[in-house]
Amino acid sequence: MTAPVSAIPGPRGLPVVGVAPRLLGDPLEFMVRIQRHYGDLVRLSLGRHTMYLAIHPDMIKRITQENWKNYIKRYAAMDEILGQGLVTSNGAHWLRQRRLMQPAFHHQRIARMASIMVEEAEQMLARWETYARTRQPVDIQHEMMLLTQKIIVRTMFGTSLNNDEAEAVGKAFNDTLNWAAGQQFRWWQPPRSWPTPGNLQYRRNLELLERTVYRLIEERRQRQGEHDDLLEMLVTARDADTGEQMSPKQIRDEVMTIFLAGHETTAGTLSWILHLLAHHGESERKLRAEYATVLGGRNPTPADLPQLPYNRMVIDETLRLYPPTWILSRVLVEADTLGDYELPAGAVVALSPYVTHRHPDFWPNAESFDPERFRPTAIEQRHKFAYIPFITGPRQCIGNNFALMEMQLILPMILQHFRVSAIPGYPVRPIPRATLRPGPMQWMEIRRVGEG
Repeated sequence: MTAPVSAIPGPRGLPVVGVAPRLLGDPLEFMVRIQRHYGDLVRLSLGRHTMYLAIHPDMIKRITQENWKNYIKRYAAMDEILGQGLVTSNGAHWLRQRRLMQPAFHHQRIARMASIMVEEAEQMLARWETYARTRQPVDIQHEMMLLTQKIIVRTMFGTSLNNDEAEAVGKAFNDTLNWAAGQQFRWWQPPRSWPTPGNLQYRRNLELLERTVYRLIEERRQRQGEHDDLLEMLVTARDADTGEQMSPKQIRDEVMTIFLAGHETTAGTLSWILHLLAHHGESERKLRAEYATVLGGRNPTPADLPQLPYNRMVIDETLRLYPPTWILSRVLVEADTLGDYELPAGAVVALSPYVTHRHPDFWPNAESFDPERFRPTAIEQRHKFAYIPFITGPRQCIGNNFALMEMQLILPMILQHFRVSAIPGYPVRPIPRATLRPGPMQWMEIRRVGEG
């Protein structure tokens, strides 16, 4: 027999605002602590609203797979930016778009983009030669953001943009994402119609992006078949049943979604990996030994990746500790049962990969960095839904294989040429915004391999 929603345990909070100040203050520590105290389904009062935090892998399975159509997305703060792209849409529209876009992320097509990833990483490493020679501290998060930004612009738009245009578009995308994050994680934001400096800059960025994207869409429609990039795939995609193509607005929404959901997540994870390796020398030594055996100093290719298992294990363990999507929410269409409780239609249910990845029943010594957790035998014995860095089920991130290949190629390139070490006095902690970033800044030292 299920218990009513009023019986779900949770912290009381303050009058009027509930636990909102604690969520806005240090949400990561707060959510981990309340799971330990209240269990796997926690009621959070946010003043006039209530949110339910679902943590147990069985509940994740229910929400993301067994009854996923009953849990829809609503992201009002992102609607103007992402429109009805895959991240924000629901129902028949989402299903149609997913089918249209799936071929663009087929593993063979992603593999063809590997050369772009390697070329851009080579350019970054050439720039790092100067940093190593001059012993100049480097903001690793900034470097990784710049790298993944260049990769996504090239894989999305190919050669349709010159260098200056590509840089302007990349910066506008990044600034727009930062603005959206600010909308979500502050006590109060002025309405978007107010002519504040932040709002005006947001409008300029959005206008630049839309003007550029719509121009490129029209150019591609006039001259199809001349490019091999993601935009070409979106422009030429056809519904298998009706033969219909996406409208310019639909393509625009998916371009914005792919860029905004793609590059910062990968940049953050690469930054976290370098930070963790700087403090875990044995894992770094294992990586270097694996690279020496398989690669011998050359750049990796997609064909090499199955022979680099520890490389992937390090990435997986980093995604466990610091999943870029640290929290997300769903809204119930109809009442449903989670665990021992029945939730009503309209209830807002939050999932936190960050918290689920620290559940003591599935992750002993959860705060420690241990890539051995991802040996095949360990994975087989663990609950399938205890590890959800890209979520799971039908609405799993469509770009997960793109991101994983990008990281698996870039990390060996960095470590075969350089040693990256932490600088004392610059502690790094997770900054929960639109994604889980390392911060406040990530200054590190770069040395050539073999140098003292």
